[in-house]
Amino acid sequence: MLSYEKIYFGSTCNNRCVVCDWPADASSPSLNELVAQVDALADGENIELVGGEPTLHDGLLSLISYARRRGGRRIKLRTNGRSLADGRFLETLVQEGCRVFEVSIFGSRPDVHEAVTRARGGFNETLAGFQNLQALSSAEAPGRSVYVAGRIGVTDRNVDDLLPTVSLLMSFGVDILKIVRMGSDLGITPGAQAVATAMKVATLNRVWSMCKGFPPCTMKGSETHLMELLRPTPASGDKPKSCSQCLFETICAGPPEGYPEKRGTREFRAVKGEFPHMRGIEYLTQLVASHAE
Repeated sequence: MLSYEKIYFGSTCNNRCVVCDWPADASSPSLNELVAQVDALADGENIELVGGEPTLHDGLLSLISYARRRGGRRIKLRTNGRSLADGRFLETLVQEGCRVFEVSIFGSRPDVHEAVTRARGGFNETLAGFQNLQALSSAEAPGRSVYVAGRIGVTDRNVDDLLPTVSLLMSFGVDILKIVRMGSDLGITPGAQAVATAMKVATLNRVWSMCKGFPPCTMKGSETHLMELLRPTPASGDKPKSCSQCLFETICAGPPEGYPEKRGTREFRAVKGEFPHMRGIEYLTQLVASHAE
C-alpha cells in the first residue's frame, strides 16, 4: 500500500460531522503556509490533501500545481465530495494533476448520511460528486484517468446501513472501499462482524476493501484487509495483559483509546498459532521504522 505524506488544509468544512477526526477550531492556513508544508516534506512524491474540507480553500488548485512542479507524482484529495458535484471544478482539479480521490460517505440514504454529517442536502451533492468521478473514469481520456476510493465512516448510527452503502459505492465503480470505525460508541465486536460481511460482499463483486479501527483478534479471517497491518506502526504499551500472548502483539496497537474503560476487555482474545503473512508484515514494520529514523 502506498504511503502518502499529508498536507493539512485546516479544519474548515461544510459538514459538521458528529464523529469528526479534526480539531474543532476554524483554522485555515494561508497558501504560503501550505507551500511551506510541501517544502518540508521528506519526499513529496506521494501527497495526500486533507482537512477539514480542502476543496473549500482558495489556494487548493495553486497548491496542487506547485506540488506537481516540485515532483509530486501522486496527489490524493480526501474530500466529502460535495464540491465535486461541480463538474467543471473536478475537471480543473484533474487537469492540475490531482488524479486520486478518496470520498467520504456515511450512508446509502440522506437520512442516514446526514444524521452523521448534520448538513442538509449534502448527501445529494456527495452522490453527484461520485457520479462525476464515474463519468470521468468511464471517459478514459488520455491524461485524465482517475482512481477513486470510497471511504465509509462506520458508527453506531449507520452500522445497520453498511451493506446498502457498500452496494451504492460499487454501483459507482469505485476502485477500492475503505471502512473506518469512527466515534467511540460503536461496539468493536458487532462492528467487526458487520464490516467483515460487507468486505466479503465487496470481494465477491471484485472490489478490494480495507478497514481500520478493529484489532486483528476481532477480524479473524479478514486480517489481510486491515489497514493497520498493511501499514504497521509500533504497538502501544497500554493494552490488556492478555495481548502479551497474541501473535500480533508487536504490531497491533490494541483496543481503541478509552474503549476498555467503557466496555471492558472481554472482546479481545490473544490470537495463537500461525499467520501466513506475518513475515511480510514484520518486514513492512522494519521498513516503516527505518524511514522514520
